[in-house]
Amino acid sequence: MDHHLREIADCLDEVLRLQSRVMELTEQVSEAAGMNPGDRTLRGKVTGLFFGVQAYLEELNRLAKDTA
Repeated sequence: MDHHLREIADCLDEVLRLQSRVMELTEQVSEAAGMNPGDRTLRGKVTGLFFGVQAYLEELNRLAKDTA
């Protein structure tokens, strides 16, 4: 079971890295397309997407700990 908990923790770490990278790329593309850099709508959408993934992984983590 510890193996599964470590895998979930690794996935959570990777999600945070991916969120940062996707945000960087999104802002670069937005700027290249001439969008207002102050527009937080896009940032909110990216953050919301990754928040859902994080919430799912945290729930898996909780379930794995409960069954351990």
